[in-house]
Amino acid sequence: MVYVGALDAFSKAFSLVAENKRVYVLVLVVFIAISFLGFLFPAQTSGLPLKEHLSSDVIFEEYGTTSRTALVHDLELSLLKLFITILALSLVEYSAVKAYFLSADEEEYSLKELITEALPKIPGVIIVNILAYLTALLVAVVPVGIIILGAVFLSAGVALLGVFLLFAMIPVLLTFFAIVVPAYVETGDIGAFVEALGLTFRRLPSSFGYGVLIILLGFAVAIAMTPIILPLTMTTVNPVIIDLAGAPFDAFLVCFLWAGGVLLYRDFKGIKGRKEEFLY
Repeated sequence: MVYVGALDAFSKAFSLVAENKRVYVLVLVVFIAISFLGFLFPAQTSGLPLKEHLSSDVIFEEYGTTSRTALVHDLELSLLKLFITILALSLVEYSAVKAYFLSADEEEYSLKELITEALPKIPGVIIVNILAYLTALLVAVVPVGIIILGAVFLSAGVALLGVFLLFAMIPVLLTFFAIVVPAYVETGDIGAFVEALGLTFRRLPSSFGYGVLIILLGFAVAIAMTPIILPLTMTTVNPVIIDLAGAPFDAFLVCFLWAGGVLLYRDFKGIKGRKEEFLY
């Protein structure tokens, strides 16, 4: 069947994540650290509104600081937190993906050595991910263009075709994102995103099927999180606490995506590892 590769990678990803608990702990620690950035860089405008009044075209707050200055400060902090988050996730993504490759071949590894190896690879991971997002936007132009044409010419059929293509592409693009970094880790080449795109569309049925499975898993994780996260969101608890409560779930989902991406990339490439069976 055309979906065997997708089902095989999806099912074995659970075992691969379970067998590499050190990787999960590493990812969890990074997510917790990212959550604490909210404490380290508190926003000046949080906890407001304060009474404001206009004077000489400048907005002044009750405590004497300008809202405009506070907003600029918060924007700078947001960009700094985003920069730190991207660096941390890129570092751990390369390390985790490499660990899953080695584990799939039953090879031993040291997380310390993998992190050291990942440090100079951070720019490559960032560039590959950016190129992947830009490629996805270009691919999405086709169905969006069809929807616009349908709207301009008042053709419901054409517009519906565009909507159908757009929703059909979402699972395929999710699969593309899942294998693009494994392709980079395996080849060490920035152009690996082109290879990943080609593999995704050459194995289109499997790519679509795997993307659908990932979406269903995302819903399942969200449902599992709800009893914990929902009560917190209905209180005045600090948003950082909510992020910390969701960190174990986020870490599992990310580890699963990376592990599944490694397995699916190997399947698409026809790579036969030493490990033929996984323990369930």
